[in-house]
Amino acid sequence: MKRFFLWIIGVALGVVVLLGAVMAVSYSFTGEGARPAADVQFGGQALEVNGSCWQVPLVGGVLDRVFAEPDTLTVQKLGTLYDAHPALALPDWATYTTLTIETDVGSLVFAGSAGQYEDFLFPANGSYKATMTVWRLPNDLLSTQFDGGTNGAIHKNWGQEHPARPTGWYRFSFRFTLQASANVELSAERVEQGGIVGVAITGMAGDTAPTLETDLGSVSCTRSPSGWRAYIPAAYNASAGAHEIRITVNGETISRTLTVLPKDFGTAEVEAEPAPTEAANTEFRNNIWPLYELPVREKLWSGGFICPAENYLILLDFGQVKVTNGQQGSRSNSTKLYTIPGDPARAPADGVVVFAGNLALTGNTVVIDHGCGLRSYLYGLQTLSVSRNATVQKGQAVGALGEEMTMDFKLGSKSVNPWLLFQTSGGAFWRENE
Repeated sequence: MKRFFLWIIGVALGVVVLLGAVMAVSYSFTGEGARPAADVQFGGQALEVNGSCWQVPLVGGVLDRVFAEPDTLTVQKLGTLYDAHPALALPDWATYTTLTIETDVGSLVFAGSAGQYEDFLFPANGSYKATMTVWRLPNDLLSTQFDGGTNGAIHKNWGQEHPARPTGWYRFSFRFTLQASANVELSAERVEQGGIVGVAITGMAGDTAPTLETDLGSVSCTRSPSGWRAYIPAAYNASAGAHEIRITVNGETISRTLTVLPKDFGTAEVEAEPAPTEAANTEFRNNIWPLYELPVREKLWSGGFICPAENYLILLDFGQVKVTNGQQGSRSNSTKLYTIPGDPARAPADGVVVFAGNLALTGNTVVIDHGCGLRSYLYGLQTLSVSRNATVQKGQAVGALGEEMTMDFKLGSKSVNPWLLFQTSGGAFWRENE
């Protein structure tokens, strides 16, 4: 029995020695190369590590070896960057990032995560200093819970990952000069009457909205993730030929040329209608015309629009010349549909109701603002089921249809071809998520 106990003790000591030897070998052969590569870029330039702390698992994650480098006063100089939103590129292993950016006099302009930085535009050109920490943390472990200790120390592994992986962070300190200049792109340089041309303004610093001038209509810019966006209407009666587009950004004026192409929309036979009363015209002007000049709101639509009526026949289409008793009249800026009474009148896209009421000239009327100056005007409904300031979603019923409905889609005060919106065609859908 005594020999048996001595044998058990000997085996246990052997196991301890063996484990110690394995750990010693694992410790000695686990170097800084076991950490993930610090492959981080800002503005297309590789950043140099300025401080780090990593716990690298040993013996299948039983323990960790810590590699730590204290921060230094060294600040990497990136030189001059020419993009108002220098790109931040992170390695695949990054799970959490903190970034602070200050002016050269120490005024804070940004503090947040990498995701929040995606929507950030610098307030002005100038010199900046940035500090960034890029973490690799297991799920459910907060950066405030991580403590790597001192260089070379052995810590027990967190045990939150199987198999265990390195946990820690790299820190970067860098400075740069921003010298951004605006870049203007058009979705197309030629557009048919009735179409829409998208405008993307990127590469600029500051929060002041650019101004856009053109004889095609009143156009306002709204923010987009990468800068600013705007939409130019080529109305059904826009003059064919070249039109100058002037965009002013931070005192700099950029010119582009847009060519409008004529389009034959055809003709339609219509019956003579009695002239509206002056009171009806005045009521319409007082209620509807001010909507053309409403301040633009952010873009609310996503993807194609839908026709407000699901079942219909076209009585008079957008752009068609009206023919009455053989005589040609004016061109139509709207589309009149024969519809099924009682069917729902649907919101063509997400938006906000800016008018809902009964007018002598157009009957029950709903106007929906879809953002960026684009609004839908639905006339002649049987009943209304929404009120002013209501938020509506694409396809939502805003009322019931009667025998006829007229729809007019305008950018500002200029009517555009609704069928292009229904077909997800043209500049209204260009670079939609940028």
